[in-house]
Amino acid sequence: MMTAEPAARLVATSVARFANDDFLLSGEVIPGAPAQSDTVAAAYAVFDARLLTNGAESEEAALGRVEMFVYPERLLIDGLIRLEITASRRQRGAGRRLIQALAATAPDYRLNIYDIQPSALDFWIALGCAFRPRGEGLDASYVLPLALRGAPVG
Repeated sequence: MMTAEPAARLVATSVARFANDDFLLSGEVIPGAPAQSDTVAAAYAVFDARLLTNGAESEEAALGRVEMFVYPERLLIDGLIRLEITASRRQRGAGRRLIQALAATAPDYRLNIYDIQPSALDFWIALGCAFRPRGEGLDASYVLPLALRGAPVG
């Protein structure tokens, strides 16, 4: 019987940096971007932290980009605005593992997904997202399965 390995929570030292053993997110708050309640919008370059640890250049370790709503006071993630995985790294599980790490860093293990693009719908369906209509499109939420949860997130 195969057991699920818990998703590693991303640890933040500031709004500009989230990391765990798998991923490094490096970025900044998006000036003037609309935000949700007590969050800020931020954009990040995503890197494979294991490759960086083993001496790879940042270009070799680049996985893509994300834009998210972040709670700056608590350094937790509310939701995902945009996800782009580099073409050469797609279909290898990096996107799924990144979503799991983001959800592990969100309150109650619930990651809000804003503005789902039609071309990505199959990806979100495969993850088991709960969808809700939003004007012309869809939003969703991804809840990290119990089997993948590590220590509680506050």
